[in-house]
Amino acid sequence: MSEFAVNPERRYYDYHGRMPPVTMEDTAAELPPPSSQTHPKLITDTTLRDGAQDPRFALFPNEAKLRYCDLLHQLDNGTGRIEAVEVFIYQRRDVWVLEKLLERGYDYPRITTWTRAAPKDIKLLAEVSAGAIKETGMLASSSDHHIFDKMGMPSKAEAVERYLAPIMTACELGIRPRVHLEDVTKADIEGWAIPFMLRVLKETDGQARFRLCDTLGIGVPDPHAAMPVGIPKLVSTIARATGAELEFHGHSDFDFSVANSMAAYRYGCKRVNAAFSGLGERTGNAPLEAVLANYIRVYGDPGFNLEVLPEIAELLHREVLPVAQNMPIIGRDIFTTQAGIHQTGIQRQAGAAGGLIYLPYDPALVGRREVESSRIGSLSGMEGIAAILNQAAEAVTGEKGKFSIASRVVKQVYDAVHEAYNGQYNPDQDKFVGYRTTFFAAEEILALAQTFIRHEGGK
Repeated sequence: MSEFAVNPERRYYDYHGRMPPVTMEDTAAELPPPSSQTHPKLITDTTLRDGAQDPRFALFPNEAKLRYCDLLHQLDNGTGRIEAVEVFIYQRRDVWVLEKLLERGYDYPRITTWTRAAPKDIKLLAEVSAGAIKETGMLASSSDHHIFDKMGMPSKAEAVERYLAPIMTACELGIRPRVHLEDVTKADIEGWAIPFMLRVLKETDGQARFRLCDTLGIGVPDPHAAMPVGIPKLVSTIARATGAELEFHGHSDFDFSVANSMAAYRYGCKRVNAAFSGLGERTGNAPLEAVLANYIRVYGDPGFNLEVLPEIAELLHREVLPVAQNMPIIGRDIFTTQAGIHQTGIQRQAGAAGGLIYLPYDPALVGRREVESSRIGSLSGMEGIAAILNQAAEAVTGEKGKFSIASRVVKQVYDAVHEAYNGQYNPDQDKFVGYRTTFFAAEEILALAQTFIRHEGGK
């Protein structure tokens, strides 16, 4: 480990405003052996910290923060895998929220905080929490872009000393430092990040933990991608060189936040940091619910209460920011289809010997007891129309299974639907006009069927 020393030269990754390139190498990242430094895999939540910095809303309401933590506690369901949730401490509202959360006395998620890289911030934390907070995150901007161009420090060696001051203050106050290496995917890894981490571990007697922050979301999950953007090599290299307990914090600028999080787990991180529904700066953080789902796929379900997910989504949708209807895991429309071939598969999968055909998992698994499986649009087929008609007829008349693709009336409705979407051809303009652009409601479909039954004797 002694071969690592602070590099006095600046090392910039200036892409001149272009897409950050990825260099692929012949050798792949090394997989670390499992140990207490890498397992069990844990999740930490930043919805109330980085998530609250989302530029799409001005304030995450206090009461919504409290309710969110209550629901997060239910989601963890006593497993301890959703280990912690972090909050701010700087405004009166932050202190009030912190006090109310500490009063709850939850074992999981534990309440942790975030501070700037200043000893006075650590002293403020000890004061406002009355000693109840035993771990805090603290900023340590790690790239030369940040050290020199943002922070205006005279040297990388000076950055080490400045960051050490609040870290040591935390240790003196009985608070474990969790050092956030901001912008590490543009940092001088062997010439600053690793020497800094080794110094911190020495000074804190190994008590410090570290969060590797892909602040700009430029990391990639390929094990052959070179550092610092190659997350497997970044994590593996740092883990082997320092022996530190690592956590990963990803952003979604290139839509790799979840893939990078899972790669970070595999190559040596014990923790992954995420925010519900991907809230956060710019494109947001790794979505907690997606990390959770992939955690279960890879490491098994320790007993999470996934049925609480719709309630959390509804809380955010109502109090903070609308949740996209196609958001994976929690979107309202993620089990709905309009394409005919998919609707056929949906209708036939109930009795299929091989199980689900066009659903990745049972909606009930994530608390969705009632879902709209088919929606009638311009690409819908007769199976979807028959399904909608049967659902509508059962709701209105109580009749079950009245319609099938063999029913004449279903074909008539199908033709009427597509005539509406076709519109009328205008030869003078050489284009179609007057065509429909909205979905058909179930009531409209049933009304069409009733019209054909009444006037044409359709069956």
